[in-house]
Amino acid sequence: MFKIDLHIHTILGGDSYIQPHDLVMRAQQVGLDAVCVTEHHSYTLSEPLEKISRSTGFPIFRGLEYSAAEGHILVYGVKAEKGDLPPGMRMQDAIDAVHTRGGVAVPAHPYQMDLLGGSLGDRVLELRDLIALEAINGSASLEENKRAMGAATRLDIQGIGGSDAHGIPTLGRAYTIFPEPINTEKELVSALKEGIYTPCWDEDYR
Repeated sequence: MFKIDLHIHTILGGDSYIQPHDLVMRAQQVGLDAVCVTEHHSYTLSEPLEKISRSTGFPIFRGLEYSAAEGHILVYGVKAEKGDLPPGMRMQDAIDAVHTRGGVAVPAHPYQMDLLGGSLGDRVLELRDLIALEAINGSASLEENKRAMGAATRLDIQGIGGSDAHGIPTLGRAYTIFPEPINTEKELVSALKEGIYTPCWDEDYR
């Protein structure tokens, strides 16, 4: 059993309070085996974490969170920047672009309300060729996560879990359990495509 929090933000992205040097200690405290940092619209922003991962021996994978016209997607396995995936593309177009480049695009917190009171909602059911859906988001409500899990079931795809942490207390609140250890981002993408994993949240949150 290998636990990965697949959705984390740090101070490197400009919208989180998590300091890079605190990331590994907290992840180990809450029983994670690895983390994936997903700064907004940039793979490059999280580059300093490579050194921390090497020095500690703790796997820190890197992805990004992309803002499509209808909502957010988590991108794994594609080293994209704003020039590669301009913000505001149609979600289907962004998903297709990521998959064409060999990566995995996962709609994030599909039923969580944004600041304007909107969400992707059931439009997620209209998306094609999805590999997975973020079914448990540690910053979403219980009801929002239940609806996301239901959507994953209706789409006949697996769900992933991630904390969406912007502060240390949230890190590890939700995570994904894989059956075998994952050592590289390439292995992470392969495991996501294989579809053998389970989204989880900790008992205190539940």
